[in-house]
Amino acid sequence: MSFRLVPLIKGTGPTIALQRPVLLIGRHPECDVRIDASKISRRHCCVAIAYDRVLIRDLGSRNKVRVNGRVIEEARLQPGDEVAIGPILYRIELLAEKQTTLAPVAAPSSSARPSMQPGSIGADKDIAGKPPLQDSGLDLIALEEI
Repeated sequence: MSFRLVPLIKGTGPTIALQRPVLLIGRHPECDVRIDASKISRRHCCVAIAYDRVLIRDLGSRNKVRVNGRVIEEARLQPGDEVAIGPILYRIELLAEKQTTLAPVAAPSSSARPSMQPGSIGADKDIAGKPPLQDSGLDLIALEEI
């Protein structure tokens, strides 16, 4: 899913395509989205996308972030919500994604299955005809155990 923030009044701010997992919005040159306006803080807010959810968080800005008229510290955004970043009013939109239709794939017949004889693909070689990877001997542990 793709989202964007569109200014309600043209020319008041840039349209913001939400194409990264996290976007930093503010006046500072290092921000992902730079809005050069005196009422926008250097690091005003950030927008994050996770699991098709859009979250916005105020980063302690002077002129705050509002969602549907309410001052927020953090909020989940839905398509159609109005978001005020300082004095600039945006609406969040869900972009329609192009859907591609894939042709159905016929199931292979039993005669098309590879033989599992030594030297054939599947026994001691992978699909590319290369020998299978050997075990590295490294033990992997879950991060929770550290």
